[in-house]
Amino acid sequence: MAKWFLLFILPFFTFSLCAQQWQPNAGIVLPYAAKISVSSGRDAQYIDDHNPQTFWQSGNPLPQAYIARKFLNYFLNSQHFSLHPELPARNKAFDGNTNTHQEISNGHLVLRLQPAASLLLLSLKADVKDTLFLLVETLNHGILRFKYSPANNFQIVNFLTNTKEKIVDVRLKSHRPFQLYELAALHKKPTEYVLFDFGHIKNIGWITSRQLNSTSVTHIEVFAGNDKQHWQKVVRLNPKAIPLLYNPLKQTIYARYLKVVFYLPLRNYQKAALWEFAVYNKNGPWGARPLAKPSLNSFSGTFGLNTFWGWGYSVYSDLLKPDTGPEKFKVVTKNLRSYEPLDWDMISPQQIPDFEKMADGGGTPAKNWLNWDREYKTWLTSGFRLDISLAFTQKSFPDSLWKDTYKEAFAFGKAYATHFCNRKHLVSMIEIGNEPWNYNTATYRQILSGMSAGIKSVSKVPVLPCAVQAYDSEKDDNNYISNYLDALTCNVDGLNTHIYSYVYQENGKRTAVNPEDPRSEVWSMANLIRFRNKNMPGKPIYVTEFGFDSKGGGENCTHSECVSEIEQAIYGVRMAMILWRLGARQFYWYYFANVDYKSFLHNRSGLTGSYRSGFREKLSFKTFALLQQQIGPYHFIKVIREDNHVYAYLLEDYTTNSEIIIAWRPTASHHLIPISETFSVSGKVSRIISILNSKPVSFNEKNHSLHLKLSGVPVLIYLK
Repeated sequence: MAKWFLLFILPFFTFSLCAQQWQPNAGIVLPYAAKISVSSGRDAQYIDDHNPQTFWQSGNPLPQAYIARKFLNYFLNSQHFSLHPELPARNKAFDGNTNTHQEISNGHLVLRLQPAASLLLLSLKADVKDTLFLLVETLNHGILRFKYSPANNFQIVNFLTNTKEKIVDVRLKSHRPFQLYELAALHKKPTEYVLFDFGHIKNIGWITSRQLNSTSVTHIEVFAGNDKQHWQKVVRLNPKAIPLLYNPLKQTIYARYLKVVFYLPLRNYQKAALWEFAVYNKNGPWGARPLAKPSLNSFSGTFGLNTFWGWGYSVYSDLLKPDTGPEKFKVVTKNLRSYEPLDWDMISPQQIPDFEKMADGGGTPAKNWLNWDREYKTWLTSGFRLDISLAFTQKSFPDSLWKDTYKEAFAFGKAYATHFCNRKHLVSMIEIGNEPWNYNTATYRQILSGMSAGIKSVSKVPVLPCAVQAYDSEKDDNNYISNYLDALTCNVDGLNTHIYSYVYQENGKRTAVNPEDPRSEVWSMANLIRFRNKNMPGKPIYVTEFGFDSKGGGENCTHSECVSEIEQAIYGVRMAMILWRLGARQFYWYYFANVDYKSFLHNRSGLTGSYRSGFREKLSFKTFALLQQQIGPYHFIKVIREDNHVYAYLLEDYTTNSEIIIAWRPTASHHLIPISETFSVSGKVSRIISILNSKPVSFNEKNHSLHLKLSGVPVLIYLK
């Protein structure tokens, strides 16, 4: 009786524990809070609302709004000029208020600039009984003449000076007395600004911004200061940039204020806009990098490969020739992750497959020819361990198909694990969904909860949720972790994410960057770790997709995310090492081969060409095969160096106590250029080889310091 009671209360105890500690936004790094003030306009609250689709828009300084602004209207600063004859100290002709006026009883007024200054535009409002002449004298005694007639009365008229010379005085002359409502001057191109007050001095190392403007803004500059008087230029932003951009600063700035200044052309009705602006320390939205810990798995047990039924041949793998399909790739990895679409298993969730019938040749409700056992057994015979992603999307298996979601998901999970895990021992880990990011999230949570419970009712196989991220709740992909995982579903056995090292450029195109780039999403592992530590302590994180698209293998690569063939190889190895160092339990390269189709995102991410090219090996295939051969039994131990010049990690084979250092320069270009570097080593160096071709690399060692020429190509340093 006690046993049954424990089984009954255990799920509720698990939920209670999660609910008590659950923090859905635990992974997010918030930008510095700031009080925001703007030069003009409305909707300033949209600047920091974490939504890059909303924006603040300024007013337009011209034709006349600038008159009331002290930082734009030169004549609102009385120290810049003197009047002859003198007017009352609180004269109303230079107060920025165009509805008040000053009597000019003798019809004459001279304004002398002290010192001479460049004035781009003069604005005049008056009530005259005769023509009012506006005479502008330059430093070289040139005279610019303008007229203000009675027909212009009570109107603000702008006069462009169109001179590069500095102006010494401005004279107003009329044969009769007149009322001067305002005389204003614009001494520089009109500007708008947004001012951020952080309350006290902050260490500023990162700006995230979206500042998409039309031709109404010529350029944008960001200034830092501590007193609103003295400013240091921090960075220049492109006003035509389309997407939200990450801007790590070259050096940390210590300041209380940031001022974003928008420079407008000398045209009427021009406005500035700021869509999003966030300020962080040097770590940006990722936060501080987690401390490195020794890995639980060897490299052989950690690195995996994504694949699919038939390995690109569209036939069962047991029909393939020797050294093709899974046999070809066993030199690269021992771990496979494969997509098993739910719409291959069943037409609707009310139709749970009879997997025993399938194994006997009866197919599934969706495909009468399908036998997963036959395919998976071939892979296991080749020496692989198998992780299955039970994949579904709104297009392939709509959420509307689920009726009694939890119950149906439980029944499928139980049937699946009973067959593939308990009886046939084919599957070692199960993911509930791949990227179901367009699914109804409440439906997904029910699927995850039911299916994982069904699996766990008959098997101890690890269960993972779909791929998610923990750093941005407003991301367009809709893959934020708390949309898909909550306290009810925290009994999964780990977290799952997909990481690609892509960033958006100013023109809106997305390109790949080297994985060490501070903008690279590889560092978002830190956000997942923080989320995990708070909500699911001790559970591992799996990166079930990472990789780079490249030409090679007999096929081109022309889309914006493409890198060169050598970059795919060296970036791939470098990113794998960083993920290992960041604590990923396993990480799987996407994809085993190119897709036999035109150049498109992920269609060129293979380690080989496609079926069309005969699966010709790329340099990345050969590099990962070499890595598997050389460091397969080794574990990550610690970081030796991780800076702008050198990345160096210590690896150890626990069986032989052998040590290897893998090291490289974190290059973004010119990867093959070697530069002399020095770092400490714990033992004698026996040899060094390149991971591209295993060729030896020369070195010099003295007093536990290693001197060698290091490039962007990782090298393996063998210690005695």
